[in-house]
Amino acid sequence: MNKYKPSERKVDLYDIGDGLTLMNIVTKNKSRKTKVVHTYIGYEGNGFTCVAHSEGLDQPRVIYSYSSHVRMLKANLPYLLDCFWTNIK
Repeated sequence: MNKYKPSERKVDLYDIGDGLTLMNIVTKNKSRKTKVVHTYIGYEGNGFTCVAHSEGLDQPRVIYSYSSHVRMLKANLPYLLDCFWTNIK
């Protein structure tokens, strides 16, 4: 099991309605640049399903903004919810 320092990983939770929560787990490299973002949807206390992930965000020539990432997730929420409902059946 990997142990992460608080500066290397953070979790953001967003209420998306109907009791559902969208959770982003953001992993950073040693120089604190975002490296990976895993996105899950689920019910708190009842488990989450992975609906998206982005990797290699700290690579050279990659332009990345977490706030833009969150806006993109919001714009694609119907698709992400479809992924969630398909995966829990």
